[in-house]
Amino acid sequence: MKKLFPICLALTLLAAFSACADPADSAETVTTAADNGSDTAAATDTAEARAACALPDDLDFGGAEFHTIAFSWQGYLYYFFADEENGDIMNDAIYERTRAIEETLNVDLQYTRLESTETTAVPNAVKPTVLAGDDVYQQVLFHCIEGVSAFPSQGYLYNLDELPYIDTDAEWWNKEQMDVLRLGENTYFAVNDYMLPCPYIVYFSKDMVENLDFENPYQLVYEGRWTLDVFTEMARSVVSDLDGNGKMEGEYDCFGVTASETSKYISFVTGADQYITEKTSDGHIALAINTDKMQSIIDDFADLAVQDVFFLPESEHEGYHITLDSGRLLFDLETLAWAEKMRDYTVEFGFLPYPKYDESQENYRSLDWGGLMGVPVSVSNPELVGAVLELQAYESGNSVIPTYYDTVLTGKLARDEDAVKMLDIIFDTICYEPGGNYFGFTGGFSDLFFTLPRLAVMQKSADFASFYAKNEKIAIKAVEKFYDMLDETEAQ
Repeated sequence: MKKLFPICLALTLLAAFSACADPADSAETVTTAADNGSDTAAATDTAEARAACALPDDLDFGGAEFHTIAFSWQGYLYYFFADEENGDIMNDAIYERTRAIEETLNVDLQYTRLESTETTAVPNAVKPTVLAGDDVYQQVLFHCIEGVSAFPSQGYLYNLDELPYIDTDAEWWNKEQMDVLRLGENTYFAVNDYMLPCPYIVYFSKDMVENLDFENPYQLVYEGRWTLDVFTEMARSVVSDLDGNGKMEGEYDCFGVTASETSKYISFVTGADQYITEKTSDGHIALAINTDKMQSIIDDFADLAVQDVFFLPESEHEGYHITLDSGRLLFDLETLAWAEKMRDYTVEFGFLPYPKYDESQENYRSLDWGGLMGVPVSVSNPELVGAVLELQAYESGNSVIPTYYDTVLTGKLARDEDAVKMLDIIFDTICYEPGGNYFGFTGGFSDLFFTLPRLAVMQKSADFASFYAKNEKIAIKAVEKFYDMLDETEAQ
């Protein structure tokens, strides 16, 4: 058993669906692999062996069922569940993990992946079982935002600090990032190697870059020159009304940037090392978005919007979505898992981290948008749950993570050596924004979290001062209400 470093460490840092840590936290946990594209293979080859899992050898749960619930979204579709071996190397690695846990603990791992893609699907399914006190699900895989504040504040989640057998100091857990997500006295969301990440990344058309004689984006990243200014200049320069009808239409014209939905633009904010929130001295979330840097970012994107650089999400175009494969798009903002759908593209494409604010920014920042995992408070056998969660995290490092990185990402999805190095950089520079996780769908706060897409991209406006003033008090009240409810719940 080999420890994958720095990738295994990076994946552990990714494991929350999740949040960007405040600047102080991020500075301690995020490193960069951008030293002129240096390869990490040597570090992987010489890495020390992984520590052994310290679960007691005589644990036997008599075939008890451990039931996980998720919904049909992002990595839950591809990288978490397998019913049987089928020859696909990732599927079989997941199945191998399941068999190892079942045989070691004498448990029966079951799962329900809801067909729904609605973010409310899992909370709506789990809440009635918790209220009834029924031990139906032992593990809940949430969306990154939906239910993340309501479930702990209303007392629906088990305090993970009280689960036996979990060793959060072990390398397959990330206690530091669990503390980032901790907003009260207890820990409600697990960050470990089981929770594979899904950061948003910037896909680009290599064909268009070559045809227009742009500077190599990979080299820009390696040299620390992949900045917002460079990104905006490249995106602006490709816009063209190809059919000459005076209208910019996705079916006919050339655009600089698109995204399937607006949250993809939020990663430009954290990519520029600007955070929506920060932690106060008492560990509470507070707004931190009202800065000159944020205004500067909004100015840039509103200017791009006015110049029709963006092709807006498909919901604005009766379901039509322009793709890199059209040959009329330079940048596509998508999840890492989206590359599964791009494998049949005829154009050559690559992917990049989101750009830095400027060259003085030390590291790239890659906001992870993967799901969060919790345990319902209604579980009746904490020993079973703790043992399975511990072994899930441990066994993920034995089979799933190495396969995910070495085969799925660098094998199936990365089309060249530079793309592999981009993955190193993306995974080494993950950041977290707990304010977005907890309050991203809450009135007032949601508008501030989505400021860049809603104000600059959609409204083509740079009037951040008015936008912020309109939402600030509502957002603050929403956060205060959350803490009032959480304090009351934890005091019981």
